[in-house]
Amino acid sequence: MGRKTRKQSFPIEQKDKIWTQGKTYKNWAHTLKKVRANTHTAKEDLCVGKDSICRGNLGIPRKYMPQFTLRRAPFSQGPIKKFRKHIKDIYGVNSYNTTRKASELKPSQREISKVRVNALIEDNVVDTMEVPLVISKNDYVVDGHHRWAAFRLKAPEKPMKVVVIDAPVKNVLGMAVNWGASTEHF
Repeated sequence: MGRKTRKQSFPIEQKDKIWTQGKTYKNWAHTLKKVRANTHTAKEDLCVGKDSICRGNLGIPRKYMPQFTLRRAPFSQGPIKKFRKHIKDIYGVNSYNTTRKASELKPSQREISKVRVNALIEDNVVDTMEVPLVISKNDYVVDGHHRWAAFRLKAPEKPMKVVVIDAPVKNVLGMAVNWGASTEHF
């Protein structure tokens, strides 16, 4: 008889990386191992139900995701620039500006508010987005999930501005948490 195993949301895969040694990162990774199921409904969350746009996500609740931009306008690229400088100076990790289509990207968080996405669509974010999304080299969204979702629903093939951090998503998340990126509840 086979044993059922519970999938860990965010195992530390590279324990030798410098950012995995910090207390902030260790507490964050430990918390993610105890994450419970999503309690939102399909009416409020784009990651719930048969029409979910979040297939392939890493199972991380929004409240534990690093945030580089403010929740409300005016958005600023200041924190993104500081993070990019930090990871280049401390870890030697490069980053670059480019574009990607929403259809090419995968979410790393498992919760995306329908209300926020609909407000972004009404505000015409698809034509006016100034601050780029932050993504990993393996095309996971690290910051900007609601803007990504607005593009995904409204114009999935339209290129949008992104900053690619030249590392796998779990490394980017680890560096962001260790750096001290803020987190925000749903």
